[in-house]
Amino acid sequence: MKTFPMLTLVVGALLPGSLLAQIPSAPRDWQPLGVEQTVDPIFPHRLLDLGVTTGIANVAVNTDATGKLVECLVVGYTQPEFAEAAVTAIKQWKFDPARLHGQPVGTIAELVFNFEARGVVVSSVNLLEQFEGRLMRMTENRFVYRPRSLRELDRAPVATVTVAPRYPSTLAERGVKGTVTIDFFIDETGAVRMPAASANEDFTLTALAIDALSQWKFTPPTSHGRGVLVKASQEFHFRNGG
Repeated sequence: MKTFPMLTLVVGALLPGSLLAQIPSAPRDWQPLGVEQTVDPIFPHRLLDLGVTTGIANVAVNTDATGKLVECLVVGYTQPEFAEAAVTAIKQWKFDPARLHGQPVGTIAELVFNFEARGVVVSSVNLLEQFEGRLMRMTENRFVYRPRSLRELDRAPVATVTVAPRYPSTLAERGVKGTVTIDFFIDETGAVRMPAASANEDFTLTALAIDALSQWKFTPPTSHGRGVLVKASQEFHFRNGG
């Protein structure tokens, strides 16, 4: 049979090393990340055998100013096999870099994969697989992996290593100051992943804040005793040289 995975690409207005700002907040001279070439993700055959015909995987990608893929982070899926298929495809893609003021910049964007298999599936499974397939079909459109909110945690992450942003006196003398908010993920090990800011934030201050935050470390966040992914934000204030 043939399967037809359907892909939706969602990109935000982001800065180098930054993450997922909403499209309505993008400045007029912002051109989002583009895809020059794609390889279709393959619908996982094991899930087809179990009768699962739809699913979702969300993957955040970080590309540099040349469009080269730097890193990808799975941020949600209904079944892990969908995330694996999405990442395998992404690693074979070519990207057209995002542009700000006409200049290519690194960026982070979220790719949302909606999988749908159409056709007739003929398969033979044992009783254990039948039970597993029944459970999967009951929850096939629910995310089994996703960022957890603070109220879902039994141990919130605590910063164990913090680094203050470097703020050159030349910037203060030029009046370059303000507050920058950086969004980021804390993964199951307590590492900072995909630090991000909107393209509306000051470019220079954002770069300083992201460089500092990338060096932070946290205690691993847990929910029901297991390490989980969480989304967080941190404000950095730049004024009067400190």
